[in-house]
Amino acid sequence: MKYGVFSDVHGNYEALRAVLSFYRKNGVENFICCGDVVGYGPQPLECAETLRALKGLSIVMGNHDAALVGKMDLKWFNLNAAWAIDFARTQLTGQAMDFIAGLPERLETKDFTLVHGSPRKPLTEYVLSESQFADNVKGWTVSPCFIGHSHMPLYFRQGETGIPEADFLKPAVKVPLANGPVMLNPGSVGQPRDGDPRAACGIYDPEKRVFELYRVFYDVEATQKLMAGLKMPAILSERLSFGF
Repeated sequence: MKYGVFSDVHGNYEALRAVLSFYRKNGVENFICCGDVVGYGPQPLECAETLRALKGLSIVMGNHDAALVGKMDLKWFNLNAAWAIDFARTQLTGQAMDFIAGLPERLETKDFTLVHGSPRKPLTEYVLSESQFADNVKGWTVSPCFIGHSHMPLYFRQGETGIPEADFLKPAVKVPLANGPVMLNPGSVGQPRDGDPRAACGIYDPEKRVFELYRVFYDVEATQKLMAGLKMPAILSERLSFGF
């Protein structure tokens, strides 16, 4: 069994559709989503409905999802992000809204642990450093722990000497997972922030204990045209061209 691992779709249906097509072509039938279905992008309903219907999906709530359903205050978001969350509230139907509202903040299976931000602060913490990883190590049991939130493809592990290690994940490089605690961030489908505008996603093989990151081209201009037509904040559209 292989898992398609992805995060931070953020209402970008063109990117999500490209990633799911990539998974189908590679025979992936089980999926892990680290949250943030909505926010920033022009098609939150299409993204929510697509994921709601996706079989074999394990998914948790992200902070934008939480704000959408009233579990987080909009004061924690900048004006552009808050605008997009308010927009998403006008788009989602009852079933799609119920789907988002019912997402857990944390999920643990026999193969992995899943949160959006971190085990100790599932909705809010950005894990970007070895010290943060070390502070979270005792917060989960089943490794790897998949996270999102930062939109950065990152790999954390406890080295053989016990000292935490971290690195960026690179496309098409198989990462063998150590026996100790490992944390993986597959980057963002809908709004990458590592300088690469392509959608980011990964494939995890629990039997071989290997994770591999991929970048998938999608029609960025189609998404931007939709955003312009909806008069969304310009920065949300412009950043898609550069992946920042």
